[in-house]
Amino acid sequence: MLFRLGPESIYFTFMAKKGESRIDDLIIFIWSYVVIALPPLTILFLMKLFVPDAEFFADSAVTTLDFSTLVAVAIILPAIGSVLSIWRKKIKIIFFWNLEKQIKIGTVITALALSFALWYFYSVFAFLSYFGLVILCAFFLFYLPFTTTFLSSLNFDRLNLFIIPKKKMLKTEIIKRICYMVVVLLFIHSIVILGDSQIRIFIHSQQYNARHPQIINVEPYIVYYDTEIILKGRGFGWKGLIDTKFKYQNGIINISSWTDTKVIFTVPLHWKTGDITIWIQKPIEWDGKKITVNSNQVKLRLISRDDGWGKDDDDYFEQLNHLNKEALKLNGYIRK
Repeated sequence: MLFRLGPESIYFTFMAKKGESRIDDLIIFIWSYVVIALPPLTILFLMKLFVPDAEFFADSAVTTLDFSTLVAVAIILPAIGSVLSIWRKKIKIIFFWNLEKQIKIGTVITALALSFALWYFYSVFAFLSYFGLVILCAFFLFYLPFTTTFLSSLNFDRLNLFIIPKKKMLKTEIIKRICYMVVVLLFIHSIVILGDSQIRIFIHSQQYNARHPQIINVEPYIVYYDTEIILKGRGFGWKGLIDTKFKYQNGIINISSWTDTKVIFTVPLHWKTGDITIWIQKPIEWDGKKITVNSNQVKLRLISRDDGWGKDDDDYFEQLNHLNKEALKLNGYIRK
């Protein structure tokens, strides 16, 4: 018994094949951009990095991509191409443990080199110490087999066949195909440029925030008059060299010991009991201008010894169980 496809079935079958064809086109375009466009963009970046005064850059308005953008493009685009290729069954899923011995060794060396460069020189996951390096290495051991297979799955002959297929085509159709490819590649490049501007804005803001002083820890945080307080953090400046001010809501704090990462001061007798907000005010140069920036705020709770024993006193002595030895020594709870 024969069944014939109705008009709707034929239409949906045609549209499905058309959609699959567009995905196959995208796979070729991503491959083309990574293989053809990314190397010269990387070379331009390296030229401007090592030879910034070259006439080529001085006499033109050439703007290279940021290094972070180059890394993102080199990772994200092949990953998208690999996923699409696996989905369209252009390549098979390959895991690290399925590789041949020599390829395994090469993959491990490459993964370690990339991981160390990003972790050590560009502080990717550096806040996790060596565990961050392990995460990066594990990622590349998973990532490299897929992308290597994807990048080696196509070649210029297939790209040529996409532009000018074996079957005869009118010149207008060939021109349409070429224009189609150029437009899509320019679209991909526009997304890369847009991503580059957003990455630069993010990095600029991160660099600006990094110039701010930051208070990371304060001990003790419940205090009596004459208690020695230790503030730890970064970007405090050095007393006498930078006009940094340690402030509270009613004035400036007098510091007895001062380094870029730690200050020590004594709670003065003229402070009022209750919650006290402390922060750092520091002048910096940014974008050619001198500006004053503030750190994050931390709070102390100043309690009195003259109001009888209460919950605040219990809280004060409870915190002693969690203070470091330096704070305990400064306040006489450990013999020096």
